[in-house]
Amino acid sequence: MAHLMVVAVSPADLDRLDALVQEQQSAETRWQAGAEQDANLLALRGPELRAARVRIRAERDRLRASGRHRVSRLHALAPALRTELEHRGLRREWDPIPEGAQRAGQTRGGAGPHSGTGLTARLVVSLSGDLWTPLQRGVYWTNQPHVQALEAWKDTWPTGTAAPPEALTERTWITAHITTTGHILRTALHHTLHGR
Repeated sequence: MAHLMVVAVSPADLDRLDALVQEQQSAETRWQAGAEQDANLLALRGPELRAARVRIRAERDRLRASGRHRVSRLHALAPALRTELEHRGLRREWDPIPEGAQRAGQTRGGAGPHSGTGLTARLVVSLSGDLWTPLQRGVYWTNQPHVQALEAWKDTWPTGTAAPPEALTERTWITAHITTTGHILRTALHHTLHGR
């Protein structure tokens, strides 16, 4: 099952991602034309033609899955997102998020969609379950101690205006340790665009 995500990004990064995808789509189209020519599709009929098309589609799908043909935003971002999830220790089994709990990308005190200067474009991507589940659950559970600390801070300083400087420093430290799903996706986008 696919899960739609909307992430605030810079317009320049979104344009570069879309240009990369367009370039990859053109490359795949050229590859497919070459594969069809090599298979001599125009001379084939019936079962031979169907079998050749199945082989070409299977190879096309393999190239997409391997990250060689990144013909959609998901295909372009998936390798870097997998790497980022692995780097953060999020690619593992997590308990489900409790019913009614605030979702990972909506964590109070986190960076949020409008935290960065110039994040006015929206990256819309449909993540497969193998990416979405560790992203959502991992961010939720790794944020949990920091969210609880932030809630305790807010219970102590409900308005924040009367908080002494050391309490404000503590709040800054706590919120700096809260990660959003958007932050992880923007990091994966950065690595995709800059080849890291």
